[in-house]
Amino acid sequence: MPEPGFTDEHLAMLLQASRDFAFEQIAQGMVLLPFATCVKPDGDMTFVRFAEPGTELSPDEVLALTEKEVAQEAGKGGLIAAAVVSGVRLNEPHEGMEDAVRVHVEAPGFARQFLAFYAMTEGGTKVAPGKLVPFEADAVIFSN
Repeated sequence: MPEPGFTDEHLAMLLQASRDFAFEQIAQGMVLLPFATCVKPDGDMTFVRFAEPGTELSPDEVLALTEKEVAQEAGKGGLIAAAVVSGVRLNEPHEGMEDAVRVHVEAPGFARQFLAFYAMTEGGTKVAPGKLVPFEADAVIFSN
């Protein structure tokens, strides 16, 4: 459970917004580079990425950079919660779905990772969401 001031409902909205934004990019045919959804102390929620499509960085390098930059901002007191989002290609299909979006959600005192499974339909132009599965996670943004 997160610290007082940022409720479970807020975390659910952060998760939903992050997943939906990732699915929008995928449906538009964009490469899903890791990005962050940041919540500032005034409640403002923004999407931030630290690499642009066509970058020479690997997705793992972009993910590490994103986590580092978001953790630095959180350490300065500039964030009350954040989610780091990246694409996942599964080794084995999950209920017929081979892809997922990984959403790592954090607030002080709370860290959880979710896999949002999906399939492409209508000739690869529409995202069909599958299950959203939670996993335990270690803090990487609010770890201090």
